[in-house]
Amino acid sequence: MQNFEQIFKEKGIEYIQFQFTTIFGDLKAVEFPVKIWDTMKNGSGVDGSSLGFLKTEQSDMKAIPDYSTFAILPWEPRVARFICDMYDTHGNPHPADPRSILKSVINKAEKMGFDYKTRPELEFYLLDSEGEPFDNGLYMDTGPFDPLASLRREITDNMIEMGMGVKTIHHECGNGQHEIEFTTLDALHQADNVQTSKLIAKTRALFNGIICTFMAKPILDQAGSGLHIHQYLTKDGENAFSDEKEKISDTLKFFVGGILEHVDEITAFLNPTTNSYKRLVPGHEAPVYKSWGIGNRTALIRVPGYENKARIEYRAADAATNIYLASALLLAAGLDGIEKRTEPIEPTTKNIEKLSKEERKEMKITELPKNLNEALDFVEKSSFVRDILGNLIVDIFIKEKRKEIEKLNSTNPKGDLDELTWEYEQYLERV
Repeated sequence: MQNFEQIFKEKGIEYIQFQFTTIFGDLKAVEFPVKIWDTMKNGSGVDGSSLGFLKTEQSDMKAIPDYSTFAILPWEPRVARFICDMYDTHGNPHPADPRSILKSVINKAEKMGFDYKTRPELEFYLLDSEGEPFDNGLYMDTGPFDPLASLRREITDNMIEMGMGVKTIHHECGNGQHEIEFTTLDALHQADNVQTSKLIAKTRALFNGIICTFMAKPILDQAGSGLHIHQYLTKDGENAFSDEKEKISDTLKFFVGGILEHVDEITAFLNPTTNSYKRLVPGHEAPVYKSWGIGNRTALIRVPGYENKARIEYRAADAATNIYLASALLLAAGLDGIEKRTEPIEPTTKNIEKLSKEERKEMKITELPKNLNEALDFVEKSSFVRDILGNLIVDIFIKEKRKEIEKLNSTNPKGDLDELTWEYEQYLERV
């Protein structure tokens, strides 16, 4: 372990945050003065029931820091943070800890000889205090149509200061919508980076009197915000997804086959809000059908066609997802496909939204779950998801998400009111 006492002294650190992520993807923290580091460096007790992890009578958890995640908060340089894994009172990884779940699936991949890396594309809206888009900019606009480019750079500067790799930043399709694309990194620390970057974006926006939201569909007539997840698999240092002759390997095909096989079961975790499904509709560059194709942005899974390095891009997820669980489920589904040699349906380069019902049927292309309730039904029947996430996470998730749906329905019993009003209150600033 590094000599953190010396580092704290040199950097002027006065407070330490232990950060961790709940089942529902919320980043939380417990903070303490640096003067008591010696008594806290091996972890801090946490009330798991107040965070939605556990029942009150079994609420003790311990947040244990991953020392490799040390970083200083750029907007509060007296404060340093460590991202934590959650443990039970017996010193074991807690079954409700999303980060530990991802670690376990990565460990399985390593035992199979694979390294798993990801590169997310994070989309978000910047809105004024009334919830309206801050600008009228369009895709990749420049000034004066992109007036918050400087704020986007502030967010990016902070990400870089905290050790993150950034590939591209630009205005997205929607008015007031933006995107930051990461460089490729191992999936565990990339998930850490997604959580940290959301914190940075929301904090920097707040300082400017602006609402930053990662809500999937905050404005019905504008583009939805997704969290596209590019995935890379290597074996013995070589790209397991590529083949010299065919360009894409059987491993890639089986990995895709596994995701398509299990996608109904995992969608509730990748699209976990009622608002998520307002984005997954035809006509807005969001996937609606279970499909894949090379260079096809209407497909659920895209194999980019303009680079030599074979990879896959999962396009349906949104940033309300718990990125640790999302990464774990996508990897687990892909590995299951490799183990079982699951052949996917035929890839297509056609615009899937323009295919007739008969054409889709012939191509064996079916629809994703249409709403959260339907997606939860698939989870309830899934032994695969329970094997990966465990009964505790699955049961808590289903219970709380069913309550969420009931709350929405109770505010609109006749179905004649604007659901988005309730979703604004529920998600706009929290997601």
